[in-house]
Amino acid sequence: MAEEQQLRVRPVRDRRPLSVQVYDQLVEALRKQGKPGDLIPPELELSAELGVSRTVLREALRLLEEDGIIERGVDPRRRQLALPSSRPPAFNAPLEDMLHAAGPITIKVVRTEPIAPTAWSKALLELEDDSVELLCQESLFLLGDEPVASALEVVPVTDNGIASRAAGGEAANRTMLSVLGPQFRSKCVPTLWRLSAASSGGGSRKGFSKLRGDIAVTSLTSVLSRHGKPVFLGKHLLRLDLVSLTVGETASDIDPLLWEVP
Repeated sequence: MAEEQQLRVRPVRDRRPLSVQVYDQLVEALRKQGKPGDLIPPELELSAELGVSRTVLREALRLLEEDGIIERGVDPRRRQLALPSSRPPAFNAPLEDMLHAAGPITIKVVRTEPIAPTAWSKALLELEDDSVELLCQESLFLLGDEPVASALEVVPVTDNGIASRAAGGEAANRTMLSVLGPQFRSKCVPTLWRLSAASSGGGSRKGFSKLRGDIAVTSLTSVLSRHGKPVFLGKHLLRLDLVSLTVGETASDIDPLLWEVP
């Protein structure tokens, strides 16, 4: 998809929020027509092609940036299909190993269920078949009674028994990546690891829906791959006003996270 070529997308109109429809249309078009580094057409052109306002389009583009599908180009006024990270973090730890806080944090698994692929999961897990079933787990992190983080994790059910192992998180009140264990993580390479502002504010997550609108929420999207194929997808929401995130070895002057074992 050269810069001067038009991105072929259809107008969107169904009962879902327009920004979600636009997201789905763009993900599908970018996967089929683009390659990493290709520039995205200007907002005015895209909004006319899709038949939506630029406000709706910008919300969809923010979500695409948040999920690491597109990124700002050399010219910050233009967006491009995201390039693979040249130096992704080497730390494949579960979220509970990366969070630090002033008090004890507990984890509550709020749902574990099979789901159908969405445009988001299809793109980041590189799924070609809509019939592939995914296992999804959502976990809520609490500092006292205050929600401070949420982990949404997804693995393909058909991938060499990974899902059967991952399903044990609810009873243990651990994240899916923690349950999968260090042996699984040691064989995986992080192919996406991106922090960004969560444009939705986390309102769709259990425990985060009642947060005040002025509280900033940060999104961490990560993909782990094995033998060149994505096998794990996580999208975490973080209250960095109450917790800190440490990637890699913990510095000696940082107090370890206080964990309350159920």
